[in-house]
Amino acid sequence: MCGSKGNDCCCCPNAMIFQEELCGNFAAIDAAVWTAPTVNDYIQGTFEVFNAGPGTVDFSVTSNGVLNLFHVPPENSIAVSFNNPTRFAVQTIFGEVYNGSTGKWCITLYKRIFE
Repeated sequence: MCGSKGNDCCCCPNAMIFQEELCGNFAAIDAAVWTAPTVNDYIQGTFEVFNAGPGTVDFSVTSNGVLNLFHVPPENSIAVSFNNPTRFAVQTIFGEVYNGSTGKWCITLYKRIFE
């Protein structure tokens, strides 16, 4: 037990938080661009999609077993944050990105590691 010897020191390691950033471009894709590993220690993630046009691009983030869908109009970007993310995909509701659509996606992930 921590502090059982009266020193309140050194028995419980502090957690370290690591930040990872991933970015990429898309053009007419319908795919998961990131999936968490089987042992998922990502505690939070911010997911952003910029749509260079011409049509609406959708993306989804799965967090805590719930699929969350977002619509990005042409020449706009949307950023969302979720705890315990497990999957990020760029697509449309019909299963394909609008013909000629291009853009960029970025993810910032936070992982807790104990020493």
